[in-house]
Amino acid sequence: MKKFKIFLLLLPVALTLMACPIGLEYPADEEGKNPIEKKLIGTWKSTNAEHEVQKVKIEKNDANSYKITVLEKGSMFSEEDLEYTGWVTKIDDLNILYFKSKNSKYYHYCYRIKDKKSFEIADMSLKVGGVDAVTSTQALRDEIK
Repeated sequence: MKKFKIFLLLLPVALTLMACPIGLEYPADEEGKNPIEKKLIGTWKSTNAEHEVQKVKIEKNDANSYKITVLEKGSMFSEEDLEYTGWVTKIDDLNILYFKSKNSKYYHYCYRIKDKKSFEIADMSLKVGGVDAVTSTQALRDEIK
């Protein structure tokens, strides 16, 4: 079983699947623009019992997207859907995994591959404008930089 850990990147405004998710109307990049990060593929178990998602499966959907399935929900999981389509992008030095279900907005996380058995995922912070400043994909990218 692979494991993931939460690491703190920047604290102010958090967007997260493992904590309180805040959905956005816009993705961090054009869906399917970038090839997937193959090292994210697998079944991952949280190392923290308080996370909203305790176990997740990330599969290759196609060359540029993932199928993400929540296998075990934490007590604070609030989404109706358990299956998502996901993509990756990079903004400056940040690796970003973003995803949505058919019925949800976009959720974004920063991630870092540690080794073959673990990766870290973090809330993604926005600049001063915060969520209100996100009026397009480019505006979101500008808030992340």
